[in-house]
Amino acid sequence: MPHSSCCCRFSDSYIVRVKAVVMTRDDSSGGWFPQEGGGISRVGVCKVMHPEGNGRSGFLIHGERQKDKLVVLECYVRKDLVYTKANPTFHHWKVDNRKFGLTFQSPADARAFDRGVRKAIEDLIEGSTTSSSTIHNEAELGDDDVFTAVLTNTETAMVSIRSINMRQKASSTPGKGR
Repeated sequence: MPHSSCCCRFSDSYIVRVKAVVMTRDDSSGGWFPQEGGGISRVGVCKVMHPEGNGRSGFLIHGERQKDKLVVLECYVRKDLVYTKANPTFHHWKVDNRKFGLTFQSPADARAFDRGVRKAIEDLIEGSTTSSSTIHNEAELGDDDVFTAVLTNTETAMVSIRSINMRQKASSTPGKGR
């Protein structure tokens, strides 16, 4: 797969970004195989300008292998994309005659990615690609805040407390005297 010229290299264009192994389906053997030899990749859903040059924007699922920065996945999100959650850490989808899958580092990464894909599809259906809320933008949160594969008990508690605090701030309104 060629290197992308899309804006995905800039972290603020992502609505979600996780670590996963990119897979491809070989229907002749009936199995899933790692794309381009495997390895952990940074995979995200990012906002891009459509290649037709019509000024409209869309979304691209973009994967770049960590060890050598090889682009192993570029797939435009379409309104009719069928996304399947096969199990908590493996999801797949089909575009034209190609089938792609992701083996996630954790169920939390898989859930975040699923929400990102659904948000992109929702925006495409509504005709709007200006997402006012990102799912988990690592530019704001940092790699270790959300997408750490293994957390210690202390780290898990800190993430939970951070999540509770963020929800409380969002739900509190001035003048309600708590």
